Amino acid sequence: MKTGKLLGYDINLIESKEDCEAALKAAPAVITIFGFDTETNSKIDMTQKDADTINIKHDLPFLLQFGYNHSIYVIDFRDFNDADAIFTCFDDLVKRSKLAIAQNIKFDINMLCNIGYVWHTPNACDQMAISRLALEAKSEREGGMPIALKPLARRLLGKEYAEAGHQIDEALKAIWDAKLKDLARRLKPYGISRRVIVETLKDVTSTLEEFPEDVQNIWAAWLLTSRITYADVPKELMHKYGAVDVILILELARKLLPVVIERKQLVTLKREQRLIMPLVRMERTGYTVDKKYLIKCKQALIFEINTIKATNEKLCGESISPNQHQAIKEMLLRKFGYDLKSTDKNQISIYIATDPTMPDVVKEYLNNVIYLRTLYKWMATYVNSMLNKLNATKDTKVYTQYNPNGAISGRFTSNFQQFPKNPIMSHLGNFELFHPRKMFITDPEYPEMAFIDYSQVELRLQAEYTYYATKGTGDINMLRAYMPFKCHLLNGKYIHDDDLEDWQGVDLHTQSTKEAFPDLDVHSDEFKKMRSIGKRVNFALIYGSSLRKIQEILADCDPNIVAKLYNGFKSKFKDVKTYSNWVAHNWVKNNGYVTNLLGRRYYLDDTKGIYKLNNYLIQGSAADIIKLVIIRVDDFLRSNKYKTRLQGCIHDELCICVAEGEHDVIYMIKKIMETTVKTFVPLVAEISTSNTNWAEKKGA
Repeated sequence: MKTGKLLGYDINLIESKEDCEAALKAAPAVITIFGFDTETNSKIDMTQKDADTINIKHDLPFLLQFGYNHSIYVIDFRDFNDADAIFTCFDDLVKRSKLAIAQNIKFDINMLCNIGYVWHTPNACDQMAISRLALEAKSEREGGMPIALKPLARRLLGKEYAEAGHQIDEALKAIWDAKLKDLARRLKPYGISRRVIVETLKDVTSTLEEFPEDVQNIWAAWLLTSRITYADVPKELMHKYGAVDVILILELARKLLPVVIERKQLVTLKREQRLIMPLVRMERTGYTVDKKYLIKCKQALIFEINTIKATNEKLCGESISPNQHQAIKEMLLRKFGYDLKSTDKNQISIYIATDPTMPDVVKEYLNNVIYLRTLYKWMATYVNSMLNKLNATKDTKVYTQYNPNGAISGRFTSNFQQFPKNPIMSHLGNFELFHPRKMFITDPEYPEMAFIDYSQVELRLQAEYTYYATKGTGDINMLRAYMPFKCHLLNGKYIHDDDLEDWQGVDLHTQSTKEAFPDLDVHSDEFKKMRSIGKRVNFALIYGSSLRKIQEILADCDPNIVAKLYNGFKSKFKDVKTYSNWVAHNWVKNNGYVTNLLGRRYYLDDTKGIYKLNNYLIQGSAADIIKLVIIRVDDFLRSNKYKTRLQGCIHDELCICVAEGEHDVIYMIKKIMETTVKTFVPLVAEISTSNTNWAEKKGA
């Protein structure tokens, strides 16, 4: 076994079965903190470091590193691939450990699953969960600590702990530069550069066919050989890098776990631990995608883009990309004498709606620019991205990761939470070009999709908190939207205690809109339009946004209408302000923290961000409720040997793929959602199902 020293740790390279046995023999019977990590062959996009290139079902680890106390072990599967010996060693050490910790542990467990290892102990723990509970409730942008491993280690442990990361970046850059030079050499005889090809292909209507056949072949071959992964980095450097990651995990855990304990957050941490394997199983279920539908929609989108581009070219007499911001400004000033101050999408919408000096031809042109940008974005974000994922793996499914520690509140983050509910239509409005949710279809194994969504859970929790903030008085209008609050039964009906009117639950958004526009008929199209805007205003308001901020967020709406709706909500539901004051009072009383309904604490060391705690308590309570529900549902399905699987969690909605003959399980899951956490304001879950695709779900 090769050995060395690094940052005060003994580093051991396991290269044989005998080395595995020696590692086990050297380990204590009980390990307090066991840290581990994997390095994988996931593609690294050198042009966009935060690009989503990971495939949790198909990527494979080539390095496994783990350690405890001051001993680190590294296994390189390329040099030693005795799976039985490796898994026996690793599994034994995991079982001896009180906590087995990794950064974003679900990813590493998924990678180990991909090579046949089965995780079956309850001691898995995510370093990000520890960090989230131990750090201030403040984003990095606001001066808080980062949650990423190396940046956090640099801040808490010292810059020497992150140096290996820089060495890896330099090695990757050297590999990439060599590949770029090779491509430039091959393209040079044709007088074409990589930049020209990339810029051409940025236009989603362009193809390689615009270049000579030899160039097409060179580019296609280069794409196959230009895939960079950590496996391309020199082994010795990679072994050091892997070892450092485990050292950082161990050092941060030792530093932050005592803070979690001191803050009485072990119960919350244990809940996060219990959530890990249900999420792993959920992530590995994946979503079946209709590839034929995507290809058809891509053709329709390209036709639409070319049509609108031709219209704009006719209007201005030249071809300008919708993302050539400066060129658009210069052209409008030169040809129409219109000085466009900003090409920001929201600002353009405001100019179109409010500037009486804008010529009609400029309005038409700019409306087309906004539409083209949307078409480009949808093509790149949904269609091309999904087709690339399918083509890369030859799979009929795509997979995503759900990060339970991505948001300060504790809410899930995932790139699958942003699929629009409505389709994008043709410019004439008579043809559906693409509906992102239609690409997700039922699987042959699971002929039914179910979606069980908490109804207005954050508004219900806002109502709940007004009850606590007023010591039982409550915001009577908000509470009566969801329950017969301060009512009594008379002849089988609930009657208001105060005015003796019949109680009937009413829509909260309708109430606030009616307060803002009392003269509008609630059944009219105009009222429905105002309610739609009001719904957006209401959610932003309970998130703690000021009127000015909401007007910025809703830049596509008349600011005066937004102001009326904002004031209408505040007028109708006066104790939302009482709740805000109550949060601030509790922060002072608790010496710098507040606690949500399930015990999660949010610490702040100054008053500047207190208003955000209003949102964290509500959003965080909803998040912790859905997390507990996922744990319960997963246990229910597995213990009863159902084939039905949890498929995803989109905000407050569970996505479930239902097996043949198991339709009734949907109603059992609904009951779990409504009874897992006892609240004063009842939580209600609503069911939608589909036998075709996500977009065509209907209420059960």
